[in-house]
Amino acid sequence: MAFERCPPLRPFPVRRGKRLAPGWWWSATTGRLVHYGSAAMRLHLMLLDRDQRVSGIAARPLELRWREPGGVRVHAPQLMLRLADGQGVLADCVAGRELSQRQRSVAAVLGEMCAAVGWRY
Repeated sequence: MAFERCPPLRPFPVRRGKRLAPGWWWSATTGRLVHYGSAAMRLHLMLLDRDQRVSGIAARPLELRWREPGGVRVHAPQLMLRLADGQGVLADCVAGRELSQRQRSVAAVLGEMCAAVGWRY
């Protein structure tokens, strides 16, 4: 299954008080609409759509689950990219400069998962 061709598993929520609601970006790379959930994600989509190394883009095409002390953790990375050389890349778009402790712990686990299957995070 080409994950970069999958529709989003679930939509991005509309949050009260935010200046930007979720929307769709027309991707010249894929010739299809790609869902975004924030201004940061929209900006990343715009930049990735211009990158010649990117051949496929999808929003939330998969969900990852893993066990941690205290239960099961679930995360749906915001973007799946396919590079021209065939490599897969999972990405989460963050607006701030600093990652929270939660974001750092998720990134560490996802980095290991991606490395195990030959992808990048």
